[in-house]
Amino acid sequence: MKIEKQQTLFALDCGATNWRLYRCVYQWDGAQAKIIGEPQASPLTSFIDRKLPAILFLDAAGCTLESFGEAAQQQLESELNRERIRDSFKPCIGSHLEANPLAHQIRYTHTQSMDYTRLLLQTIIEQIKLEKWRSGTFDEQVWFTFAYPIHWQYEHEGKILDEFRALVRSCLPEGFSQVRFVAEPEGAIFSLQRRGLLEQKSNKAITLIIDVGGSSSDIIAGEVNAANGNLNFLGRYGEPFGGTLYDAELAKFLADELQIPASALADDPTALLSLRMTAQRFKESLSRQLLSPGQNHITHQRIVTLVLRNGEIYRRKIKLDEELFEKVTSHLHTEFINLIERAVQKIAIDDNNIQQVVLVGGGAQLYTIMNYLRARFGEDRVILADNPDEVVVQGIGLEYEASFHEEEPSVIFPDESIVDLGFLDEVLPSLKWCLQCGEKDIPLDIGILSMGRDKDSDIFVDDIKASRNHAEVWVSVEKLEIADIGSTNGTFINGETIQAHRKTELQCGDVISIGKAKYIVKQITEGSGEI
Repeated sequence: MKIEKQQTLFALDCGATNWRLYRCVYQWDGAQAKIIGEPQASPLTSFIDRKLPAILFLDAAGCTLESFGEAAQQQLESELNRERIRDSFKPCIGSHLEANPLAHQIRYTHTQSMDYTRLLLQTIIEQIKLEKWRSGTFDEQVWFTFAYPIHWQYEHEGKILDEFRALVRSCLPEGFSQVRFVAEPEGAIFSLQRRGLLEQKSNKAITLIIDVGGSSSDIIAGEVNAANGNLNFLGRYGEPFGGTLYDAELAKFLADELQIPASALADDPTALLSLRMTAQRFKESLSRQLLSPGQNHITHQRIVTLVLRNGEIYRRKIKLDEELFEKVTSHLHTEFINLIERAVQKIAIDDNNIQQVVLVGGGAQLYTIMNYLRARFGEDRVILADNPDEVVVQGIGLEYEASFHEEEPSVIFPDESIVDLGFLDEVLPSLKWCLQCGEKDIPLDIGILSMGRDKDSDIFVDDIKASRNHAEVWVSVEKLEIADIGSTNGTFINGETIQAHRKTELQCGDVISIGKAKYIVKQITEGSGEI
């Protein structure tokens, strides 16, 4: 009797705003894996509406997870607990490698955002084991696939993707190797093919896939192969622009409507986090109505209440209609228009050759985005995929069938030309930053260095007032920066305390104080002494 081998694949899309989980079952036919049925959403008990809000509520020390998802979201109602909330941390992954990171990319440090991702992922994997795979251990019948932003693969020599891969593997059982990583645009392509949304209507006609996420947008162009339905890749473009930017802008609008003084917000920065959640609900409700047939000029209103940390209460009925929304977010709309224009120019395609524009991603349902694309490319050429925020997670589950025998993705996105900067080593002096502590010089290697009372810290601080994980030092050839990462007793530069979770640039001669420990910033030319 022939014994058929089956495997279960869990696909995870760890988004900036929400996480999603899909389940696929594959059966082996000889040397080929074939999917049985369709990929299915596989929400856990912690999910709401088939998604998990990517929000954490930490313990008072900020080290362990007390609650997450909707349960953590409810803590926003407490003005005392808001400071223990962590949300929208994915955009901050890799920010330390960016020359000019945007505001939403530096809310947390790279290390913090990786730690928060790990905390949530460990919890979700344990839930999957208990609720979806009750044998107690993951065996050879289980595979995992994870989506990642495509720029992680091609920018900064793939360092961000390498770190993410290592993080994921650390959350899985030791020795477990059945894990794959698939670029988000690749997942979108497989899902759209499965849904029959990629078709060739004329020779050389181009399909444009626009994936608007919570924190970034990817644009992929290709020609559909009439023979097999695959997408022949023509080009890609991406920028850190997403739906959460609208939430942040609307949160400022709500603060103005509530007439909260700027000084009060400065004393309680977590208040904007609560307002951002309210803004998100306003935005989604308005978009749903305006994208529905026959619905126009709707005014949404709700009572908004905010309690600040000092006990002050702000409460008011706030109205938001189409005209006001567009006024508040007009500069973001201009940024999106410019993004599409840059993408078309970068990929070198003509609007007249674009036969269809397929819109996917969690931010795709914003009515201003849809209206602009319809006006530019033609209403009949713009398609909003059903459940657009589930397109990627569904597609990364389908990728296994396409290339289960390969370690590399089955869709290869060519990299841009890489400029060799090796010649700089010959013309630049060999500069090195260091910290002087007493009689000892501590040389600093390029990268992010941990600083604290933990014995494993890169820079060990031997003082009782130092936290175990006290600060991070960001070292590059051009500059040296430090960020306090929420220590108990603070970090001081030249006697002035620095704001937590914000990088402060250091100059030669600056004195870093942690408790009674003092470090003098120096820069040396190797082989010739101090500058």
